[in-house]
Amino acid sequence: DDAVGSVLTALVGEGVEAETLVFFYSDNGGPTPQTTSRNDPLRGFKGQMFEGGIRVPFMVQWKGRLPAAQVNHHAVMSFDIYATALAAAGIDVQSATPPIDGVNLLPYLSGNRDGAPHSSLFWRAGPNHAARVDGYKLVRQGRTPDQLFDLDNDIGEQRDLAGTRPDELIRLQAAYAAWD
Repeated sequence: DDAVGSVLTALVGEGVEAETLVFFYSDNGGPTPQTTSRNDPLRGFKGQMFEGGIRVPFMVQWKGRLPAAQVNHHAVMSFDIYATALAAAGIDVQSATPPIDGVNLLPYLSGNRDGAPHSSLFWRAGPNHAARVDGYKLVRQGRTPDQLFDLDNDIGEQRDLAGTRPDELIRLQAAYAAWD
């Protein structure tokens, strides 16, 4: 917290705060076994594909260009930083060659565009992986069978729907296989 404050204070001191697009985020959830941090109400921790291992805060500041104190609940990914920074610099990310994996978030952050920047997101670390498509999430963690969660109604991933929603399970497995 102190280091972030020091950086923001330095931007003000140098007179470049209004010209500086600032991103703040983490690369993973808290490492609860080592530090006894809590990711509640999210299940899991660093190194896992559950929300507690992959969902993190993501904050953006661009004084005078983006509205302050707004909250957007749609999922984004770190690749979006590259696309957003390029767009902020006036570079057309839509026609980039090769294509850029991220999405320019500026239209979403400014309120000029509604909805989710991504209809699907994917993660992979060794044999573990996850796919988030619409409101559903597929999780393969360790040697356990694939699990399916409805994140819109179960953010804590407590109710595995793989046995009761085989259609959604197959759809997300196919989406992950196509991405992989």
